[in-house]
Amino acid sequence: MKSKPVEYSTSATIGASPDRVWKILTDAAGYRDWNPEIIAVDGEFGSGSAVAHVRLGDGAVRKVAQRVSLEAPMRMQWLSGLPLGLFVGRRTFTVNPVAGGSEFRMHLHMSGLLCSLILKSVGNRQPEIDKFASALKRRAEAA
Repeated sequence: MKSKPVEYSTSATIGASPDRVWKILTDAAGYRDWNPEIIAVDGEFGSGSAVAHVRLGDGAVRKVAQRVSLEAPMRMQWLSGLPLGLFVGRRTFTVNPVAGGSEFRMHLHMSGLLCSLILKSVGNRQPEIDKFASALKRRAEAA
């Protein structure tokens, strides 16, 4: 039985330059200072891999290995999962210039045979990714 893919999206218009937003978004070590969902990152995004410490809705924290690709200065993608495509999680972050600042978007796509079981374990991700976007906005506009 194949699980249906699940997708979540969020966005924020940020009153800061795309360069500033990109710098915050790609500073792996800085996540612990501002992000309520990804509370820490081991590694550097430019290295191609990192481990994200993800806070779930129930407060539990899971370590998730990520393959990271960057298309500076506007797109970053994190890819994680299980062997044989049993589960695939893909986060795509984009930063685009708009009048007065930046438009940030994040899209989370989860798929694979074990997707429904993983979702039961991690719960609805929408509140957490919305908090991520709000926290990025606050951080970028604070300086």
